[in-house]
Amino acid sequence: MPFQVIWTKKSKKDLKLFEKSVCERIIDKIELLGKEDFVFLEKIKNCPDYKFRVGKYRAIIKKFPATKKLFVLRVMHRKNVYNRIRK
Repeated sequence: MPFQVIWTKKSKKDLKLFEKSVCERIIDKIELLGKEDFVFLEKIKNCPDYKFRVGKYRAIIKKFPATKKLFVLRVMHRKNVYNRIRK
């Protein structure tokens, strides 16, 4: 059964900073992730969340298997994302 992908306000705000083509690619990949297996989700060290790689960008995702929901918390460039989530 597929997972429901829920975008937080911060993740939507993050997407507005990117070019349209980059946004579309990120959205397509994450929506596809909700329909498929989570092979590409990687656990973040010292953090309960997961990361999903899309080129140079990372999406920080919180997974709730019991309710079949994925919350997209942040979407940022890989050089900035890990510093921001730990703050």
